[in-house]
Amino acid sequence: MEALYNSILVRLGEFMVREGSSYRAKLVSRLRESIARTLAKHGLRGEVIVRGRARIVVNNIDDERLLDYISVLSRVFGVSSISPAVEIDYEFSEILGVMEKLVVSDKPRSIRLVVEGEPGIRRSLLVKALTAYLVNTYGLYINLEKPDAEYIVEVREGKAYIMRERVEGPGGLPYGVEGCLVVLFSGGVDSMLATWSIMKRGVEPIILYNSLGNYWSIEAHKRFYEALDKIYGYIPWDYVKVYITRGLEKLIAQADIPDRLRCLLCKSLMYNVASRVADREKCLGIATGEAIGQVASQTLSNLYLLSRTIDKPVYRPLSSMDKIEIIRYADKLGFSTLSRSVGQCMLKPAYPETNATMRDYELIMRIIREYSGALDEVVDNAEVIIYKGSGNVS
Repeated sequence: MEALYNSILVRLGEFMVREGSSYRAKLVSRLRESIARTLAKHGLRGEVIVRGRARIVVNNIDDERLLDYISVLSRVFGVSSISPAVEIDYEFSEILGVMEKLVVSDKPRSIRLVVEGEPGIRRSLLVKALTAYLVNTYGLYINLEKPDAEYIVEVREGKAYIMRERVEGPGGLPYGVEGCLVVLFSGGVDSMLATWSIMKRGVEPIILYNSLGNYWSIEAHKRFYEALDKIYGYIPWDYVKVYITRGLEKLIAQADIPDRLRCLLCKSLMYNVASRVADREKCLGIATGEAIGQVASQTLSNLYLLSRTIDKPVYRPLSSMDKIEIIRYADKLGFSTLSRSVGQCMLKPAYPETNATMRDYELIMRIIREYSGALDEVVDNAEVIIYKGSGNVS
């Protein structure tokens, strides 16, 4: 029966309620491009067509790979929901013919019928005519609360789409429409969810991984690539740009600074590396997976200090979430395996500072200024890769 479907109906996200036709048209065009790129990335055929103000349709699909279409399109940012559909001309006899095939296949005892579409469509009349025929012909009854089957008929630009289900998408804005941010990406569940969150708001991430060499574990490095693969699964383009830096740990280890400030110096140096990468990539700031008060370096006073060490905005999408919320949310997205322990950074002091002062800030800034040339070298020597999934780079 699934072979009956010949299209996928895509409902657009929140941006469709925005005023301004030119901006809306830009977002719709970007979403259409995202859908087309996503299909090509996964080897799925389909003609992507904009239908009216609030719908995109994928026609000429490979019906044998229907589950693949559902899986990949339900991950595209800017998509509110999708439905496998039968696209036919808006003719009552054709609609009725498809409805009969569905009912015969599904064998429901009760149904609910929903008709949607453009202004001018006589929805109530169409519902009454279809339900009357189906009830009288097949002995069905109407159940608006818990039917055995629900059928949706939607009319757009002279076409009717008959559907059984809605599969939720992530919503948000189309990928990259807001520009780029450099993301401090360790591969842990926090940085992973933060990256996903900014992507949902239309941001293209430039991934920055600061390898800490022997001060960190091989398992942490493996987890980074695992997380990179997971985030790549949500990117409609066929690549994501990644910077991998090395040598930062040597600067941290040799810095003349009290042990209690070492974590703050580490994070501030990472901020400054990210800022330099943002300049190169023409990004509008940096993003992190920090949450207020979660660890020693993330108290409000310490975050305030860290934010002042660079001249760019720092976006923290997880700032108000606690660890349990983060793991719960990540679990829904399939990221929870990244919350596993991969050891502890050996640069971490026994008693890290939790309430840094302006004097501490001045000390850290002095070291940052001393390291300015060295930080430039760290970025100059970074490994820049075009990541294409499962270890594929170019």
